[in-house]
Amino acid sequence: MITQLIRTRAPAVPEILPLSRLEGRFAVDRDSPLRVAVVLGVAVVVIAVGILAAPVRGPLGLVVLVVGGLAVCLTLSSPLVALTLLVVTSFMRLALQLPGLPAEPMVLVLCALVVALALAIQRGAVTVPFGAVEAAMLAYLAWNVVSAVLPHEYPAEVPGNGEAISVYRFVLTGTVIPFVAYLAGRALLQSEDRVRRLMIALVLPAAYSAVVSILQFTGPASLVWPRYIVTAPSYPERAVGVVNQPLVNGLVMVAGFVMAMFLAQQRALRPGPRLLMLLCAVLCLPGIYLTKTRAAWLVFGVGVILCALFGRGARAGFVAVLAAALLFIGVNWSTFTSSDRTAGGVASAGEVDDRLNSIATSFWAIEQKPLLGWGIGRFAQVNTQHHKQWTPSTDFRRGYAIASHENELGIATELGLIGLALWLAVMLLIARTLVAALRRLPVHGLAGRALGLVSVTVLGTWVVSGFTADLRFFDFANLLTFLLIGATVGVADRCAREVAP
Repeated sequence: MITQLIRTRAPAVPEILPLSRLEGRFAVDRDSPLRVAVVLGVAVVVIAVGILAAPVRGPLGLVVLVVGGLAVCLTLSSPLVALTLLVVTSFMRLALQLPGLPAEPMVLVLCALVVALALAIQRGAVTVPFGAVEAAMLAYLAWNVVSAVLPHEYPAEVPGNGEAISVYRFVLTGTVIPFVAYLAGRALLQSEDRVRRLMIALVLPAAYSAVVSILQFTGPASLVWPRYIVTAPSYPERAVGVVNQPLVNGLVMVAGFVMAMFLAQQRALRPGPRLLMLLCAVLCLPGIYLTKTRAAWLVFGVGVILCALFGRGARAGFVAVLAAALLFIGVNWSTFTSSDRTAGGVASAGEVDDRLNSIATSFWAIEQKPLLGWGIGRFAQVNTQHHKQWTPSTDFRRGYAIASHENELGIATELGLIGLALWLAVMLLIARTLVAALRRLPVHGLAGRALGLVSVTVLGTWVVSGFTADLRFFDFANLLTFLLIGATVGVADRCAREVAP
């Protein structure tokens, strides 16, 4: 409908390299599943052939990249497909390490998405609004760049081994990826069909991560891919998943569980896909438990309670899961409240002391350099040179030389109070925009209040996770959260346009 309105409103605007022959032969529109499948297939084939046909190293790797990128863009330039590829490459970032490329695949696809959006805007196919939220995002991004280029007291290096921290990569994961995801979601995902595809596309990675999380402890190890999940996990006693980080793994599965539960109860889907979504939701439950991460369990509880209270048409499933979780905790109360983290105990004090000392260091650092901060990517250095104790009785060694374990304090330490103010402005404006969008969404349908509740739940779990970790490291979790928010606002924009006449 949106495409037809745009074409009717501006018929003289030519499309860039339209697939008229392909669309005429298969009789499909530009947004059909067949078109998306063809684009993805061509992109995969081009990249695979380029990698296999030539050693992608040095200048030759750049040539392969340019030729492959041009081939994809000239064949089917579609921001929707670029967005889909960004979701895949972000989720599989650690597994897709291809030496010889000028940048990792996720970064290359991100650049392709930006170019595809620019081309689509130029030909009038999509509209990317610029308002208060976008202005705040731009200002915060600019402040990150300013901090990256200014000289600072300490270098951006890993304490101990002197390994350089890629500041530009840190800016990408903490600002560029989530902000681009928000804009792309708002511009591209405005229909019921696209929202359904988005949720399915986000549930499947969560289900796969749940499967490998279970196999990490039950085997056989030969079935686990990527191999580092069993050979070199960041936390051997916890389920790290494809992202190799238990908290992010838990966030991904919590979001996947919530979306799968809503999809499983959508009568618009056929019984087969609904059953598959229910299976994915069931798989996420043991996966979340096996993360053995208190923050992941907390956000799971927050998400289930929110959906049990407000999930119209889907309350029964969430209430049943909540009752089962409470029963499980009650039966295993002594183990659950023990200090044995490997058994799932939540009473271990070591990690709490890590965070308390990190917070004390943050308070001291902010007092010393309140406006400009110590420089982006420098928290670990500050925590090494000026490590502080929460109280005299807190073990000084806890939290020494680690990155920030509180999102906003990490931002304030590195970017100063100016950076923190800009970040809080972004989040407050997003919250206001999301609340306004919820009021305009239809009550029924997946692209309605259900999508709004999913976005609020995922945003809430993401924010809660920020109390225990620096979210700027978590590229896929940031992408997932902001993409859902952008889609919610985009659907509300469409509803407003339809009501306006």
